[in-house]
Amino acid sequence: MSTLDATVSMLEAMPEDARIKVMEFTQKLFTSKKPANPFVSAGQEQIFSDLAESRQQISEGKGLDMGNALIKIGKQHGFV
Repeated sequence: MSTLDATVSMLEAMPEDARIKVMEFTQKLFTSKKPANPFVSAGQEQIFSDLAESRQQISEGKGLDMGNALIKIGKQHGFV
């Protein structure tokens, strides 16, 4: 089953009020004045500055172990 087929199947199974909410949300996405990409483009100078700050924080022991961070986030959201 393709993604399109699966999406249509889900929409067909939804109650009418839920389909209306999906339609309204979709319309807002297409008529919004916001740019499609919510992230601001960063230049090389900004990237290097952020990297230097991150390395400084890690050297000061302020960094998080990624494995522990993922477990914590998973528990917060009910995935673990």
